[in-house]
Amino acid sequence: MKRRVEFLLPLIMVSLMIFGLIVLYSATFGDREEYLFGRQLVWVLLSCAVFVFTAYVVKRGFWKSISFLLVLLSVVTLGAVLYLGPVEGSRRWIDLGIASFQPSELAKFSLIIFLGYIYSREGKSKYGLFFLGVLITGVFVGLIYLEPDLGTTIIVMIIWYFMTLVSKKYDKLMIAMTALIALLVPVVFLFGLKPYQRDRLLSFLHPEEYASGAAYNTIQAIRAIGSGGLEGTGMLQGTMNRLGYVPADHTDFIFSVLGEEWGFIGAVSLLIMYLLLLWRIWSITRKTGSEFGRIVLSGIFAVFAFHVVENVGMNLGLLPVTGIPLPFVSYGGSSSMIFALQLGIVHSYSVKEVEYDKERGEQ
Repeated sequence: MKRRVEFLLPLIMVSLMIFGLIVLYSATFGDREEYLFGRQLVWVLLSCAVFVFTAYVVKRGFWKSISFLLVLLSVVTLGAVLYLGPVEGSRRWIDLGIASFQPSELAKFSLIIFLGYIYSREGKSKYGLFFLGVLITGVFVGLIYLEPDLGTTIIVMIIWYFMTLVSKKYDKLMIAMTALIALLVPVVFLFGLKPYQRDRLLSFLHPEEYASGAAYNTIQAIRAIGSGGLEGTGMLQGTMNRLGYVPADHTDFIFSVLGEEWGFIGAVSLLIMYLLLLWRIWSITRKTGSEFGRIVLSGIFAVFAFHVVENVGMNLGLLPVTGIPLPFVSYGGSSSMIFALQLGIVHSYSVKEVEYDKERGEQ
């Protein structure tokens, strides 16, 4: 039985985690260092364990078998979080005592598995499955928007859109849906967004008018990145970072810490690692013979691609601020473990064995 060992995917993941811990240590150095850095180190170790378990222990068919359960669990937790007390103006986390859990992270993963399952089914109502996918996506979008979490709301819609296109089953319907979305975007912008959300989008177009408000974080991040120059100021030597000029520098704007202290070379090095990761995910996606795997892996690719592009873009002032973390670099336990879980699934499809599906019963 021939087996090809995939080493590049876990190597890139671990490299990103180490890179993230180094930058996080600098971002949280001082009063927050012991608490935040220590917790993230634990999350990194747990994430590695999740990756190994998912990649080598869990059978591929397991994810199909729990697709509806994942959707149900996501709906319940997304609904429950709306009744909890707000944290910094939003209801996004469930306090479990030793840690906090973010239901929207589970919802993104659940949607990927669910869409992969229904889009890969044969002999069933084609259009019925399409509208079932639209319904579940709409429920997730509505519940996450109410938290409110505009960034994750957008990601959920992108997951649905990209995976539906990749399925290649609903081309005509997608033309109509694309036109409908284009018509709804200005309506949602004018009447569906909260004032601060609308200001964030407008500040992207006219940052000088919102310099002391919605555009403040972005402007400070740009200044920090620009001050790093080619080689950076050095670890723990960033003035903007050390004096706290960039808010949320350990989460949404951690890329600014990297840019300031590691400079252009450090920033480009991180982006190259992400490009290698995305290339590897897409290569495995194209080579898999499983329709379920192909669709699921395309959804995972979309999630990683959007997170990287949006986070780096908003730090550079190229995209609106939506509160999207940088995979394996930004502080956060829920996101880190879900990212590792998804890469574990990708890794499980990278293994080449003779008649793998027949022997292990992927269906």
